[in-house]
Amino acid sequence: MARFPFWFIYLLSGGFFRIVYYFPGYRRKVVRQNLKNAFPEKTEIEIKLIEKRFYHHFCDLTLETIKMRGMKPADFGVRMKVANAELINSYFEKGRSVMVLTMHYNNWEWGTYLSVHLKHKSLAVYKPLQDAAFDRLMNETRTKFGTELIRNDQIYKRVLKAEKQNELVFIWLAGDQTPPVFHKSWFRFLNQDALFYPGPAIISKRFGQPVFFQRIEKTGRGKYETTFEFLFENPNKFSETEIIKTYIRRMEEVIREKPEFYLWSHKRWKHKRPTDLPLQN
Repeated sequence: MARFPFWFIYLLSGGFFRIVYYFPGYRRKVVRQNLKNAFPEKTEIEIKLIEKRFYHHFCDLTLETIKMRGMKPADFGVRMKVANAELINSYFEKGRSVMVLTMHYNNWEWGTYLSVHLKHKSLAVYKPLQDAAFDRLMNETRTKFGTELIRNDQIYKRVLKAEKQNELVFIWLAGDQTPPVFHKSWFRFLNQDALFYPGPAIISKRFGQPVFFQRIEKTGRGKYETTFEFLFENPNKFSETEIIKTYIRRMEEVIREKPEFYLWSHKRWKHKRPTDLPLQN
């Protein structure tokens, strides 16, 4: 399928949509409940419209991820524009590693192509998939342009190694994953209590790395543009809570603009906050 032309990929996506949306429907209850909880002010008609648009995008995204295995740099050059890579590269010239926080929005998988544009060594933090064979397949795809994948429980060790070897790294992390329930960092995210990994804040403060937010815009079917935005120049001046909360607020702003491009099928809010654990303020 990775060898099929894009026009055929999107033809397939239309049929794929009918299967996952109607017969019998892939995680329809999860998506509907997530949307209702996130947007209590929206009507049933508005929720259904976002839901349907999400599934159209989700089908495109799924096939684009498969297509990625057959794509070349020239293909990404047309379909994944990077608006301001020079902002990140300027920190390489200053001898500083950077922390870039992204999220599961639009086509984050194509973000592994960023390493072509950057001078830093790209480290993509990932959460291993339960299916080992599929996990290996995805990792082969994600590393084809030079990005190094680091398990989420190994990232601190890898950054410490880079620091000792004077290796400048670009840490790329989707911080909207669901951490194990033993974590204690609870925040409000999209109108719901949600656990967050404290790692991005801990690492950026420990190693003095500027923190950026990566925004991915969909500019057409199968076409995206990524932009880097400053969050913190000197994270040491701020608390871990302030760093995570700023990141959350920026995610919420982007999601509310065009909610259909967020990954609503993810069981992001499956854990419930224990009553003895307060929300981070």
